[in-house]
Amino acid sequence: MKDQPYIETSPKVSDEIKKTTCYMCACRCGINVHLKDGKVAYIEGNKDHPVNQGVLCAKGSAGIMQVNAPSRLDDPLMRVGPRGSGEFKKISWEEALDLAVEWLNPLTKKAPEKLAFFTGRDQSQSFTSYFAQMFGTPNYAAHGGFCSVNMATAGIYTMGGAFWEFGQPDWDYTKLFILFGVAEDHDSNPIKMGIGKIKERGAKIVGVNPIRTGYNAVADEWLGITPGTDGLLILSLIHILIKAGKIDLDYLAKYTNAPVFLDPENGLILKDKNDKPLVKDRITGKVCAFDTKGIQPDLNATYRVRGATSTTVFHKIITKYLSSEYEPEKVEKICGISAKKIRALANEIAKVAFEEEFELPIEWTDFRGEKHKSMKGRPVSFHSMRGVSAHSNGFQTCRALHMLQILLGTVEVPGGFRFKPPYPKPSSIHPKPHFKVTPNAPLDGPHLGFVHGPEDLALDDQDNPVRIDKAFSWENHMSANGLMNMVISNAYAGDPYKIDTLFMYMANMSWNSSMNTSGVMEMLTEKDNKGDYIIPRIIYSDAYSSEMVAYADLILPDTTYLERHDCISLLDRPISEADGAADAIRWPVIEPDRDVRGFQSVLVDLGARLDLPGFINEDGSPKYRDYEDYIVNHLRKPDIGPLAGFRGDGSAEGRGPVNPKQIEAYIENGGFYVSHVPEEAKYFKPWNNAYQDWAVELGLYDNPSPYIFNLYS
Repeated sequence: MKDQPYIETSPKVSDEIKKTTCYMCACRCGINVHLKDGKVAYIEGNKDHPVNQGVLCAKGSAGIMQVNAPSRLDDPLMRVGPRGSGEFKKISWEEALDLAVEWLNPLTKKAPEKLAFFTGRDQSQSFTSYFAQMFGTPNYAAHGGFCSVNMATAGIYTMGGAFWEFGQPDWDYTKLFILFGVAEDHDSNPIKMGIGKIKERGAKIVGVNPIRTGYNAVADEWLGITPGTDGLLILSLIHILIKAGKIDLDYLAKYTNAPVFLDPENGLILKDKNDKPLVKDRITGKVCAFDTKGIQPDLNATYRVRGATSTTVFHKIITKYLSSEYEPEKVEKICGISAKKIRALANEIAKVAFEEEFELPIEWTDFRGEKHKSMKGRPVSFHSMRGVSAHSNGFQTCRALHMLQILLGTVEVPGGFRFKPPYPKPSSIHPKPHFKVTPNAPLDGPHLGFVHGPEDLALDDQDNPVRIDKAFSWENHMSANGLMNMVISNAYAGDPYKIDTLFMYMANMSWNSSMNTSGVMEMLTEKDNKGDYIIPRIIYSDAYSSEMVAYADLILPDTTYLERHDCISLLDRPISEADGAADAIRWPVIEPDRDVRGFQSVLVDLGARLDLPGFINEDGSPKYRDYEDYIVNHLRKPDIGPLAGFRGDGSAEGRGPVNPKQIEAYIENGGFYVSHVPEEAKYFKPWNNAYQDWAVELGLYDNPSPYIFNLYS
């Protein structure tokens, strides 16, 4: 057969491999980018990466399509025809930046709030927020208040973290895994690996979802629930478990606000002069702060306050959820799940949680000084995401699910739900929204955060909203991540005031405003009586042409994710797993073949040209060369910068001086850094002294910050 042609059955895919971080969702998996003749040929998972361990979904593999997309922008553009016409002329970067400065500079001097700066799928939110803060505008938000933010907010207010980016099931020990409305693109690779693990151990998976696809298709049991009724099902489970006495009383007393007293006059939490919730010690009978050393809080205590009897949060919860309205027979028709199945699920949860409890022989000490010889595990875990949260009742549904976990004692215990560092972080140590505008000066603090009372709302002296999106107002008081979907409509209406410049990044049609695409187009093109656009100026940055590009006045073309530096920071949206704190970078594995610049580097340049604090030195010279330089040299606090790894001489972690070769160290390490949680600190993180000390040492906390979960707030 020597006459037959030779066929190469295993052709060489590439001549070079570069390791970086995927961009296609917020999992931020590690990837190997195969290059052939300097071009991207193939993308695969990085087996050494702590998040995905080599696994890569179809979306991650398809990242090559972003690099080759014909819709990529090539040059800076200035509109020359009417908005929406697509009539532009190419201009140089110098012309583009000069024009941007011409528009923005007067605003910094006289009215910073006239700039509305909103970013979409921005994975460098701590930096874009910093730019907006230095500019002095209160009108900033990233990602928007609609993409599972109610899930995150509900979790942080309740227990200091939520699902997916904040925590994960204990894949090594859980025996019953219940998913509520998890879409297959959420936490895709870690969940696939986790399901593989628990299937191998014979654990049971229950899927609660209106449709049986993806994860529900591989579940051992599927409950086809009526959309939007998950919360009622959860509360029915809580009703059954409380009635049967299948809740963890010891856990509730020690680690939650169940034993905290309520003011009999207004129902608010009773606190001492140091603003600490009050409990009664079962041993001494004394009322004291929840974190008093050596106490054993009493769940059933009463306390006389101003001539009235104060009862505990536990008493309120029991009273409320023992109500007959939550009986399975009352909710089955609404949920579409029979009372028999609801009771069976509750029974299975109780059986696994309490009859199959176990202990790990790991000693630890809690924040009250009590020493524990082991760690008790309850092998029931839950997971939920957008299917539940993307509903008008999503916030309360998520609260209900977190309450179910806490009542069972399955949060931060072996076999249950575990936080990913830098979480847990209770809402009390997160920033509150800042909105004080001073011309020619930075905003008084970060824009986004958590309100704890009317005093934290972003209101002027007449109680009117200070922000263009009306976030943190009486209308939208719990707007932890802003309301980007309201920006265009509010700017068009001049409500609460008119703006001058709309500056957006990766926010096509201000993202979720696209639910009313035709209306948005009209808003962007409508003119006033003088013939001027109602929204005077629009600056837009993206790597790709889009509807928003067509309606913008100035286009600043971005790079693709394989052509720029990005910082996936512990200050931002980390990539951690429960056993370690991790961050990562992206770096230019290929050079752009177009006249484009990374948006973050453009902001660094604009910040210097606008003389913004934080972007210039004392002599007025630019503080940073570009975004890569910012990542390495910027300090948020002494010895704490955007990246936690390889600081100082390359050996310091978390805290340490600037390392000029930090980026190179990340590249050499595969694009990521991880610091593993010590064995004795892996569980009970909010109350575990070992974890608290480790977190302070790493720079996750300034001080040990133990707290109790808020079943009621």
